Amino acid sequence: MKHINIIMKLCMTVGVIFIASCSSDFLSLSPNDQLQINNSYKTPKQAEQAIVGIYSNLRSLSNDEYLYLSEVRSDNAWSNPKTDGLREYSEIGTFRAGSDITTFNLVWNEWYKVILDANTAIEKIPAITFITQSTKDQFLGEAYFLRGWAYFELARLFGNIPIIDRPMTAAEVKTIGQSTAVDVYKNIVIPDISKAEAMLPISSAMKTSEGASATVYGRADKIAAKAMLGRIYMTMAGFPINDAVAQDSAEVKLKGVIDFSVANGDKYWAKDSTEWKKQWISENNNKYSIFAIQYRSGGAGNMSIFNFSPALPPTYTTLRIFGNQIYIDKTLMYKLSQLNSAGKPDARVYNTTILTGYAAEPNWPAYSNLVQSLTLSDGTVINNVLSNSMFYKYTNSIRKRAALGYTANIETAMKDYNDWSVNYPVIRLEDVQLMYAEVLLNKHSDVAGAIGIVNKIRTREGANLVSTALSVPDALLAVKTERRIELCGEGVRWFDLVRWNDWKKAIGDKFDSYNTSDVDKNNIKDGRYLYPIPQSQMQVQPGLYVQNPDYN
Repeated sequence: MKHINIIMKLCMTVGVIFIASCSSDFLSLSPNDQLQINNSYKTPKQAEQAIVGIYSNLRSLSNDEYLYLSEVRSDNAWSNPKTDGLREYSEIGTFRAGSDITTFNLVWNEWYKVILDANTAIEKIPAITFITQSTKDQFLGEAYFLRGWAYFELARLFGNIPIIDRPMTAAEVKTIGQSTAVDVYKNIVIPDISKAEAMLPISSAMKTSEGASATVYGRADKIAAKAMLGRIYMTMAGFPINDAVAQDSAEVKLKGVIDFSVANGDKYWAKDSTEWKKQWISENNNKYSIFAIQYRSGGAGNMSIFNFSPALPPTYTTLRIFGNQIYIDKTLMYKLSQLNSAGKPDARVYNTTILTGYAAEPNWPAYSNLVQSLTLSDGTVINNVLSNSMFYKYTNSIRKRAALGYTANIETAMKDYNDWSVNYPVIRLEDVQLMYAEVLLNKHSDVAGAIGIVNKIRTREGANLVSTALSVPDALLAVKTERRIELCGEGVRWFDLVRWNDWKKAIGDKFDSYNTSDVDKNNIKDGRYLYPIPQSQMQVQPGLYVQNPDYN
């Protein structure tokens, strides 16, 4: 993990909130800095450049949040728990991590940098004269979307956080205490993204400041805002907020996205398993995602791909891949390895979502995947379950690309192994569909409707269908399982476990399944569905923030 370089870059950025390693007055703007900001918001073109700049702040989050703080934290992943050296991902995955872990501070600062820049855009853009009001509304809508999304992520990661809703001086910021997560949702997350939904057009109507189509740029549109609201309301409906009416709002938003897809030729839906696999190839960025973090080689690529991969040989990539010891959890591996009635695997699994190994190559040994036994919940013991399989969904290896008919060498444009031009999906149609299936069960006890959604996905992938003759609890379990399989590696699982309040049992079961003294179930404390307020934030203004429970 290249934390030092990232911190240095953040320290050189004016106005990053509470970076302990920078000077104590890092939020103060000099007269020259203020003049530069004022001069950057004179024309529609400058406004658009500022909006694009907010998106650029997202680069590290696929790695720092969605890989480390969701996949690694969840029961999707098993990270080597050895204590022979500090591996932050291992500390996070074993629940040993305290408030001093660098990753927590990075994610905090990355999201507050989004907020800082969005605040400036929201303040400055209204004074700019645009040729059309719709373009001004679009840019403002994007700023509101990005700010609301940032606060959503911060609230579900850290709980009680400060609301900075306008440009402030350093002295002002240091007087702003924490708001409760509920207040963050109700006072800024929902209002901001609701404004975004109202102000943004659909993707086909998105424009640049010069009137050209902006659809190819992967920016948030009306449907992204609607889908995000659906996710937010589903989060509020679950643990720990348990808002009794939020699910009603979620139903409206989720169904709206699904109806839009159907009305527009099944937009966002891959028609077959081959198309589903191709969506992870860089040439198909944005083809099926409702909203994704954008990456481009040449210094703005996706760094999470390196950290997802333990090692890859030369016939897979010409770059040196020697990443982390993060593997597919063996319980998930068992679910992924199930064959259909014709004896064939789910098309999503091998050489797409996961890689189980590779043969020896010159000067490169064969991959040695381990096998272990697994005890199922009914007591059945399964032998020879692979326990060191790799996450592979985003890896645009030479072999994967060739198998799907792509021969262009995308690695020639890359600066290094952190520079993959592969987008990271924030929300996809299948995510929306399966959340809607939850609503059908929780609110309407509609087993047939919910399982119909599950089976639509499974039919495309050649997997065995799920029976509709299920109780509501069993049908809900089927929906949860399908979410785990379909969205594997997409940074969704940990947040699902928390809102279902399944997180503590799921992690305890994972620890038990590996039967190693290197993990301790006593670390799975009640308050650790949240992460700690980073230590460096606690120290900037002693007494301003209260640390989350079970981290003192």
